[in-house]
Amino acid sequence: MEGPARYQEQLDAAIETRRQWLESEQIPRLKDALVSFEALFEGAMGMLIRKGLLREDPYNYEQTFSEITIPKDDALPEFENSDEVSYRLAAFRRQLRFVTTEYPLDLPSIGLARLKKLSALISYINWLELGESSKSPTTKAFARAFMKVRMGADTMASQILKDAEIQIVKTTHLIRAILADLIAYCRESWKADLRRVVLPGFSQGAGEGRTRREEMLRGIRRAFAGRMAGKPWYPSLAEEVADEEIAEDAEERKAKVLASLAIAVPEKPRVTEALDGRTILLDAVRLLSRPNEDLATAIAVLEENQRLLAESRGSGGGWLRRLLGAAPAPKIDERVYKVQYAEPGVPTPKTETIDFAQFSAAVQKKSSLLAALATGTGPAFRRLASTSEEQLAGFVDKQLNELLLIHRRLGCLNTMLQARVTQARKTARGIKIELLTIKNAIIKANQRRHDYKEKDAG
Repeated sequence: MEGPARYQEQLDAAIETRRQWLESEQIPRLKDALVSFEALFEGAMGMLIRKGLLREDPYNYEQTFSEITIPKDDALPEFENSDEVSYRLAAFRRQLRFVTTEYPLDLPSIGLARLKKLSALISYINWLELGESSKSPTTKAFARAFMKVRMGADTMASQILKDAEIQIVKTTHLIRAILADLIAYCRESWKADLRRVVLPGFSQGAGEGRTRREEMLRGIRRAFAGRMAGKPWYPSLAEEVADEEIAEDAEERKAKVLASLAIAVPEKPRVTEALDGRTILLDAVRLLSRPNEDLATAIAVLEENQRLLAESRGSGGGWLRRLLGAAPAPKIDERVYKVQYAEPGVPTPKTETIDFAQFSAAVQKKSSLLAALATGTGPAFRRLASTSEEQLAGFVDKQLNELLLIHRRLGCLNTMLQARVTQARKTARGIKIELLTIKNAIIKANQRRHDYKEKDAG
């Protein structure tokens, strides 16, 4: 028994080391990658919705989920094709939000069945075959809308979708690689449990070759039912355990298992060319300037919601005062709002007073500035490109900080105005898509700023 006991020892140690690595390194990376994947897809969807090629699901009410549900992907109807695609994509987006906000992504909760569902969800839109050749009806229909803008005359929109596609494909590969690591761990962990619980005291058949293997598998199945009741049964993994015990190359198979659980430390890539700091900063400027239209649209929507709120207030009692000839009530600035926001690391929300008129003017000014820089070739961009690298870095820092503040205030005002207009029994528009697009631009530009600082530190 020294041989099997020694192998079990090595196997348990390798699995434990692998578990610690997955929990400390891979699962946090998976969570970040899933958040990025959702944000990138929301940005692409926002563009297609604004272009009128797809639409928001009017029945997109809040739903609660306890498990991943893959939206249907059967043949699309001949009529109302775009509506059906929009409904499916809305369901897909709800599942992505569920995965990034509520789904338990930890080793005790994740099993092979859940990993399979998560993998299927990420592959729901096949970005590696995005076109008419795709076997997925939903992917094919989504690709038609996507490529209409991607190959269209609007160069800015085309570039945004091109970047989104590149980043989504890259993120998809990363997610799949991490899922493959998790699946491999779950497989070997299940096999190790089978060895630990079922094999001790297990009497192997005395037959030869195929007969002996079949007898062993039947014995394992019977012992499993008694000793591991309630655990999922995987016939193919049980066959692997049997082969690792009685096959002619059993020792080689065991060695391969241990080797597969070893953690390879990746070599740092050699930097062949020094990164140009100015190029990195100008790229950050281009990324920051992209949501200029979204800023203008967002503030216009909030202006409309504020007008609806003012109308509902004006109709509340002014007519009675006018009828009685009373003097009008002292006018107060109803466009100054107190809003609350959460700050990372602070348990209680913070309060901020926002003068809506001043904020609106600042957002419109920012939108105009970014629009002047968005082409990457205009006079404003050329003047900026001619400044010193230090001035350029300062400009990027300033714009990032100001956009972060604007994004936060837009979100706070959007939540507050929507709630108040709804209370007044009127319909308020939201700016969810615009906020996501602005956030994506901030994240990407901030990454370029980080790249610049790393290069500078190096």
